[in-house]
Amino acid sequence: MNKKHLLTIAAGILLGFSACREKTGEPLQEPSKGITITVLPTWEGNAMVTGKMQYQKPDGEVLQLRTWGMIIAKLSLVKNDNSLVMLGDGYQWIDVASGRLSFNYPEAPVGSYKGIQFQLGPDSSVNHGDPTIWPANHPLNGNLTGLHWGWSGGYIFQAFDGEFKDSMSQTGNKGFSFHTAGNLFNRTFFMPATFDLDGTWKTAVLEFKAEEYFKNPVEIHLKNKAVSHSTGADEINLMNKLIDNASDAFSVKSVK
Repeated sequence: MNKKHLLTIAAGILLGFSACREKTGEPLQEPSKGITITVLPTWEGNAMVTGKMQYQKPDGEVLQLRTWGMIIAKLSLVKNDNSLVMLGDGYQWIDVASGRLSFNYPEAPVGSYKGIQFQLGPDSSVNHGDPTIWPANHPLNGNLTGLHWGWSGGYIFQAFDGEFKDSMSQTGNKGFSFHTAGNLFNRTFFMPATFDLDGTWKTAVLEFKAEEYFKNPVEIHLKNKAVSHSTGADEINLMNKLIDNASDAFSVKSVK
């Protein structure tokens, strides 16, 4: 995929993909001030989409993405003194397949900032609380997201699913499924970026580099194990590696 194609996809995400949403997920008109957070999922610099497009790992394995959804908490702007300005109520549901990738926060205050931060999944009390208390369009409503396992299981913080094969020449696909759950995986991701909010409308593009999940610091080979639902010692060990690798996966691409 060339740069022109990538820019076309990114523009579609920014301008028309999913209508920007506030903390409850409702579509909003473009704000005259504040900040829009837009997520750009990529694979080695190219926009990553669900469907038939193939992505090759360093070990030669080839994957196709079917779903990539994520529930985040405490989404905040980080001020220069390290204090946090929470955006909305801090919760968002990001979903690649449906194009839910842009969110408006017109209430974000004027000021100077050093980065953007979020937590993967809600805290324990919310994770194991009553999911029916949330409005129908809220990111923590399991009927909206499909990312809730019931009373005992709590939320699925991240669902990353699809098919893979051992090489580009191989025929036939096998499935992979990585479902991050449980407060063991409440990781905080800080993405440094120097920017000012000056009373105009700014857009921050957060790049999620999916290839990082599989290669740094531990290379993950799907042919060895391609499933983790965050239960049992082996699956927890694999999920720990995947989420540790993700520490380099999230960055602020631009704020302008």
